[in-house]
Amino acid sequence: MRIALIDTNPKPKVYPVALLKLGAWRRKKGDECVLFANTLPKPGEFDTIWLTTTFTYDLKHSLGMAIAAKKRAERVRVGGIAATLLPEVFRKHKIDVHEGLVPEAEECAPDYRLLPEPPEYAITHTSRGCVRKCDFCMVKKLEPRFESRGKWENDLPKDTTRVLFYDNNWLAKPIRALKADTDKLRALKKAGRVDWIDFNQGLDARLMKGQRAELLRDLPFAFLRFAFDGMHEDGHFQEAIKNTRAIGYRNVRTYVLYNFRDTPSDFYYRLRECARLSEEFDMSVTAFPMRYQPIAEADLGRNYVGKHWTERMKKNFMMYTTTISSGAMFSFGGSPSIGMSRIDEFEFWLGKDEHEFLRLLNYPKLSALLKRKKVDLRMRRAHANEAKRKGKTK
Repeated sequence: MRIALIDTNPKPKVYPVALLKLGAWRRKKGDECVLFANTLPKPGEFDTIWLTTTFTYDLKHSLGMAIAAKKRAERVRVGGIAATLLPEVFRKHKIDVHEGLVPEAEECAPDYRLLPEPPEYAITHTSRGCVRKCDFCMVKKLEPRFESRGKWENDLPKDTTRVLFYDNNWLAKPIRALKADTDKLRALKKAGRVDWIDFNQGLDARLMKGQRAELLRDLPFAFLRFAFDGMHEDGHFQEAIKNTRAIGYRNVRTYVLYNFRDTPSDFYYRLRECARLSEEFDMSVTAFPMRYQPIAEADLGRNYVGKHWTERMKKNFMMYTTTISSGAMFSFGGSPSIGMSRIDEFEFWLGKDEHEFLRLLNYPKLSALLKRKKVDLRMRRAHANEAKRKGKTK
């Protein structure tokens, strides 16, 4: 049987690991599989088309591809996030839906031969599920059981030394299982098989302490990721950053949820804490704001506005992400040449307190204001550099 594996993600950023596992499973069954990125094969070219779906806000796109696929193959099946969360949307169009994981594929290592070029990194899970049941997260439905996954090292091809881990809550594993993972990573590092790792979904800040934190020492992290999604993590997040610095890491990326049940005031506080901790521990604690979108329903236009937010406030903060962030991340390193600390730079852009931040979120012409601020900062630095240059020539 010839199977077309379709990644419907309109803007793919990472390898479609689910399809690579499906391809490996079906290859063992004797099937021929071909991977397609956001496109469909010609009619009659394949016996079966399998599509994987991403978030529900891309539902219109993935549904459209699934409907079009019905005209190109006798059998069409969809799976993935949107299909698992909203299967009835696809079944309404008489499309076969697989909900959740495919156990047979889970047992297979990803088939990286399906990619058009050799992989630059590997993707694996050491665990599935999560012990937390956060209201804004759908892991509890997508992967309802938290369990360790054995022999994950078999997922790693020999032609790459970079690994993305997709665990939802790695630190929640029993300490013995966590130690086994870190022992494997150290052995792989020593053997030259792994020199860069990233737990892409983030580590649980509430568990980053004691023996669990110590087990992470000297591992080849590109950076550590945490989340500061709400005020229920206040205190835990700060302790996690302190412990991260204590075991020798200085680069952290922090997911900061907003537009959910948060107020702009506590969102400001969580962003400011990232800048403050950067300064206190002389490290980079980058904030990566994550705008909440409903994921158990189809918000196709991404129009959702949280209870304590307004459309203007949401759009104005989105303007910040396009104007002053780098890759949607906020990193305040300060500007020593003009005597500006990290906190000074943060307050220059986002306000000296939550009240000023709220005024900025409601500012009628924020884009023009941010442009003026950019010019002001550039001129300050230019004047400082000129003064320094003249001082050297005297």
